[in-house]
Amino acid sequence: MSEKDGKTEKPTPKKLKDARKRGEIAKSQEFNSAFTYIMFMMFAIALSTHALQYGYVYLKRELAVDYDVGGLENNLNDIGMKAVLSIFILAGPFLGIAFIGAFIANIIQTGLLFSTEALKFKMSRLNPVNGLKNMFSKKALFTLIKNILKMILIGYVSYISFEKSGYYIINASAVGTEKLYFLILELVKDISTNLAILLFLLGMVDFIYQKYDYKKNLNMTKQEIKDEYKESEGDPYIKSLRRQKYKQFSKQMLRDVESATVIITNPTHLAIAVRYDKKRDQVPVVVAKGADYVAEKIREAASKNNIPIMENKPVARAMYRSVEIGQPIPLEFYEAIAEMIALIYQINESNKRKI
Repeated sequence: MSEKDGKTEKPTPKKLKDARKRGEIAKSQEFNSAFTYIMFMMFAIALSTHALQYGYVYLKRELAVDYDVGGLENNLNDIGMKAVLSIFILAGPFLGIAFIGAFIANIIQTGLLFSTEALKFKMSRLNPVNGLKNMFSKKALFTLIKNILKMILIGYVSYISFEKSGYYIINASAVGTEKLYFLILELVKDISTNLAILLFLLGMVDFIYQKYDYKKNLNMTKQEIKDEYKESEGDPYIKSLRRQKYKQFSKQMLRDVESATVIITNPTHLAIAVRYDKKRDQVPVVVAKGADYVAEKIREAASKNNIPIMENKPVARAMYRSVEIGQPIPLEFYEAIAEMIALIYQINESNKRKI
């Protein structure tokens, strides 16, 4: 995936999220190996002296056999079984540390991630053509060069470390058997430390590259971004039509407020405009309703047209939920609405008499 394919745009958060759901993440095996190796060697070096002493005593005790001249085969079987069991017992803690190191390294890189997508069977994985493409891809070439370079560097670092004390180990008689053990231990520590630093640096470089390559492979074309936007946010053309229709509907609704007999509120969040015209309506009809901003506009329109506004929280809430615009009011609201309209008529008649 490159600019040649027209994929010049960075991946969107949605595409990154979808890729993560599929188990496609940026992960460096070199970083995993380096982190696991460092934890393993730190544990091994810290316990090296005690582990060797304990291992010697343990093996000496476990492999002690009362030999039976007539049962040599049984003796050998017993020794073999005990030796294998002893190796597993002694190696167990080290293998456990290696497992924990690998687990932590994965958490550092990817966080807690579990996806079954990678476990699903796909016929494309059995396609030999795809296999050949992967063998001769840029990624495969990079991996090959990386592994060759890593082996050269490991060999060089090991040689430099061995050169310091190798002479004394080869010529053990020059230092004495007593010091030989400590020389070997120091050599192992030296090589392990240098390798740990080298592998960590290689792991960090590889991790940075994998992150770069991962995002590059997820790059998108401008058309893909437009298509994604349409899927997630809706087609802009359709949305503009909806907004236009909503504006038209709102304007029409506010014009209908002018014909209302009374506005029922709760008092600020809801507003329901009810019309009752004896010449055209058999029963009161809801001509407009709205919440918050729309309710405010309904109240403003009512004030401009001298339409009475009455507060009745229970009725306003119930009618807002149950009665749609253009529908007559249900039977359960007759009494409450009739009282409001009757009061309005009385006030209007009283005002006429005063005039």
